[in-house]
Amino acid sequence: MSFLCLVTFQPKKIWCEFLSNFTKYKIVIVIDDNTFDTTEFINTYENITFVQIDDEKCKLTGYVDSSFMTLEKLISGWDKALYYFGIENTNYDFVWFIEDDVFFHDENTLLNIDSKYIDDDLLSNQFYEKSDTNVYYWHWYRLNINFDLPYYKTMVCAVRFSKNMMKSMNDYAVTHNTLFFIEAFFPTICVKSNLKYSNPSEFFEIHWRHDFEKENINNVNLYHPVKNLENHLLFRSNLN
Repeated sequence: MSFLCLVTFQPKKIWCEFLSNFTKYKIVIVIDDNTFDTTEFINTYENITFVQIDDEKCKLTGYVDSSFMTLEKLISGWDKALYYFGIENTNYDFVWFIEDDVFFHDENTLLNIDSKYIDDDLLSNQFYEKSDTNVYYWHWYRLNINFDLPYYKTMVCAVRFSKNMMKSMNDYAVTHNTLFFIEAFFPTICVKSNLKYSNPSEFFEIHWRHDFEKENINNVNLYHPVKNLENHLLFRSNLN
């Protein structure tokens, strides 16, 4: 069984309309904003599970600090998404985690990647190794990592985890009562746990900053960032 988890501050109808057509994945939308009223969304999109997690649950289980450098808060939607699949719902084989500014064409985009990487524990964009002790570049000086060198980093706007990957992350949270910045945490915990890790070419259009034109979009790759959701509709319509 595989899940697709959308990590978002508040759900948007464009994403819900898109995901409500999926048939091969169970869909979960993790909402960072606990004050958001999900009643209309729950009533409209019956095949989507909308999840809101109390901050205290994350604090008590060590699911904190995964996004502190980008969002500057202790608990984010990522902490809640990882908590949900680490603690509350462990009945799965794989989980896709996708941020809401990632574009991909349709369900087949993910299914095609799954068919080529049937037992990998982590799929992500290319990762980079840090083997030196110099912390004064990137964000290394801000991280407290309970492993010896080397460390690793990657873009994590879209990733796929196995159940073993989630177990390794949960073990770290329980042992250390915290996570650390996900761009380093995901690849580092995977390598340190001797899990299987691949960087499919379909992830190579995931960037920190980039402007995409519809002529450059295909139905194979994942794209980031595409923050304007109207462009999701435009790109998808163009491909169709």
